[in-house]
Amino acid sequence: MTKLSFVPALLMALATTSPLLAQPATTAPTLAPELRAQLVRLGGQLMIDGQAYEYDRQLADEIGPRLTGSANYEKAVEWSASEFKKLGLENVHTESWTIPSAWEPETDGVAHILKPHVQRLHVESEGWAPSTPEGGVRGEVFMLPKLSVASVKENAASIKGHIVLVTPAAMAGQEFLFGQLFDAFDAVGDAGASGMLLGFGTTNDAPSYLGVGGFTGAASKLPTGNVGLEDTLLLTRLLQEGPVEVEFKFKNRIRSNVPVMNVVADIPGADPDAGYVVIAGHLDSWHPGTGAEDNGTGAASVMAVAQGVRAAGLKPKRTMRFILFGGEEEGLLGSIAYARAHEQDLAKCAGIFVTDTGSEPPKGWLTFGRDDEKKALAPLEPLLQPLDATGIDDGHEVIFETDHAPFLIRGVSSFVLWNPMEKYMQLHHKPSDTFDKVDQRDLDLGATVVGLSAYYFASASDLPGKLDQSKMEDTLKSIKAYNQYKDMVDHKMIP
Repeated sequence: MTKLSFVPALLMALATTSPLLAQPATTAPTLAPELRAQLVRLGGQLMIDGQAYEYDRQLADEIGPRLTGSANYEKAVEWSASEFKKLGLENVHTESWTIPSAWEPETDGVAHILKPHVQRLHVESEGWAPSTPEGGVRGEVFMLPKLSVASVKENAASIKGHIVLVTPAAMAGQEFLFGQLFDAFDAVGDAGASGMLLGFGTTNDAPSYLGVGGFTGAASKLPTGNVGLEDTLLLTRLLQEGPVEVEFKFKNRIRSNVPVMNVVADIPGADPDAGYVVIAGHLDSWHPGTGAEDNGTGAASVMAVAQGVRAAGLKPKRTMRFILFGGEEEGLLGSIAYARAHEQDLAKCAGIFVTDTGSEPPKGWLTFGRDDEKKALAPLEPLLQPLDATGIDDGHEVIFETDHAPFLIRGVSSFVLWNPMEKYMQLHHKPSDTFDKVDQRDLDLGATVVGLSAYYFASASDLPGKLDQSKMEDTLKSIKAYNQYKDMVDHKMIP
């Protein structure tokens, strides 16, 4: 359906319940009529006159890529705070934290195969990597068979003085743990490699960006580049036939201990003692594209929900707190800083709703193993069903990959919008992450699901409580995410 034909159908479904849905449910409580009417009004506002698409356009096209700590990021902070004020939100302010290193490329990457023949390679500096020496890095290539500290030690003689190539094959057959991943990267440098190339791109035109700062915001020591997919495959084939020699060079600007701002704004609740709900996304992006999907769509959705609630003239019971975090791409740094600074206040937080999975049509919510959260969402099903967004998944694959995580590990009810991610994974962290990829109808659908769910939590009476440490860890174990949690805690990535 086109957007114009979809909207009347949505409003009719929101305003009236189909005969099937009208049959009394045996397990899910129904919405109070007044709250249901407010949600219908908000849903209509977000779908008919929602501003997510326009907010994303301004972020991506007018401000552009938003590396944490960069001038463009600061512009995005000023712009979003100004927009919140225009909407009439209260308590609009920024909260400062410090990133150990701010990083920006000063030149594009240049790289070539030198032996067995001369050929250009498509390479860019990996995020938070140092510049190469003035003349670049040159040497024979060694392909690491397994990305682990043990493998690096076993192959130390072959690594010393060489350029180490890491491909997806080096990740096969092992659990993906961030801390162990960065330990292995550090070990490559400690073993005397002259440089490292990561071959995780999806095409030659679109190398991926992971960031090699250990998810702490610190710069790494080893010059590291991203090489495109077809070039990675070529290097792999050539290495099977004999020695391969390459060179690469780039220059980066690194500044130490740079202040970074999160943006915070409130729609106050009718009951000052009822606590608050957080609606959040990250404002920063990688730099090859304009961050329209990752995470322009998420930041725009946060702002659109604020606009929608204000435009619909609604007053929730609890305060709705809208937060745009910085430093997500470098290791959830902004949200970690916020959760740490507000630790004593988190008992009043009824839930956090994060969107960071692009703009494909929403399927529902990732709830990370908490049955009480699934039950809490159940009264919303009749309103989410017309949007095909009643799905629930435990989300263990992405549990520590966006800004809900510092709240989740403190026992706060945490939700991440669940979208199909095939399109997103082809775009995010790449030059192709641009505004032309965003579908307005799909983005409005996601913002509507976020708005309905967050407003319901801001207004409902019977909600899940905050888990203590022991129950939180038991929940992580139940969805097989405890090893990831322990790995990040041990590496001081997520206090």
